[in-house]
Amino acid sequence: MIRYRPFRNSDPLALVGLWNQSVPDRGAVRPLRVHELDRHAFGTVCFDRAGLIVAERDGRILGYVHAGFGPDLPVESSAPFSFDPSLGTIAMLVVDHDVADPELARRLILEAERYLRSRGASVLYAGGQFPLNPFYWGLYGGSEGSGVLSGHSGFFQTLTAMGYEPVSTTVFLEFDLASPEPRDARTVLTRRQTRLVIEEDALPIHWWENQSLSEFHLTRFRLLARSDGTELARATTWDMTWFGRGDGRTRIGLSGVEVSSSHRRKGYGRYLVSEVIRWARERAWALVEVQTLATNQPALALYQTLGFVPIDQSTVYRLPAGLLDRFASA
Repeated sequence: MIRYRPFRNSDPLALVGLWNQSVPDRGAVRPLRVHELDRHAFGTVCFDRAGLIVAERDGRILGYVHAGFGPDLPVESSAPFSFDPSLGTIAMLVVDHDVADPELARRLILEAERYLRSRGASVLYAGGQFPLNPFYWGLYGGSEGSGVLSGHSGFFQTLTAMGYEPVSTTVFLEFDLASPEPRDARTVLTRRQTRLVIEEDALPIHWWENQSLSEFHLTRFRLLARSDGTELARATTWDMTWFGRGDGRTRIGLSGVEVSSSHRRKGYGRYLVSEVIRWARERAWALVEVQTLATNQPALALYQTLGFVPIDQSTVYRLPAGLLDRFASA
């Protein structure tokens, strides 16, 4: 008989074993080590052992589900360690491939729903995407920790079968730094008009980023107008080397690419990303990874004209309101 129980301190070794067996190679850290899962999933300020539920039979862990909450918004000005219990997410589902029990994954999802509702959640999501990315940013979902990976079939198939509906899709793109440098006729003029400030070992911009990425060597890029110092665009990179354990290629993740609203459509975003690529090539990185929503056609077009290639995608799901309390009858 399968028993469902909260996390114990003795569980991580078994949970890492399940992760390395079942989580897809692309878009996640594999092989994952025990201390890494401990630090980034179970050692965060938002971890609640009741939200990590394991399925156990005869002392053997067969799978687990992990649910939690994001920060109060806007996170930049909210009190540190302040969470919003109204919105909950099922951040992870991992099940042993060798267990021939179709109800196992379903029961784990129901247990996660029970936990989230007991904490006050009125809207339930599945898949981590800012601000609902409490545990696995830096381990799963690429450069910005987004959604359920397309290769994580056991997770998204279970969600779909249980009535969860897709609400957003994120496209992962990669630039191979062995490729030719992107060219733009406006580069010379833009370089004369702007100044690029690069802050190595930058501090996280808020406590939520700090709890996830603080040990991954952040570098911040700011493009300023030479005339008056106005910030025109900004971006951040972080060290994704752990994601290259399978193929041995070093990666940096590019995130937070933003052009000031009053300076868009002037080529500053393209120039800034090109400069990040140049900087990464000089430091002998192999790949630059970036993400954008599938609906953001201007960003997709920008990255692809620069030479980024789509490599994967992830999806965030939401449970319809009519199914919120179905666990009560399960």
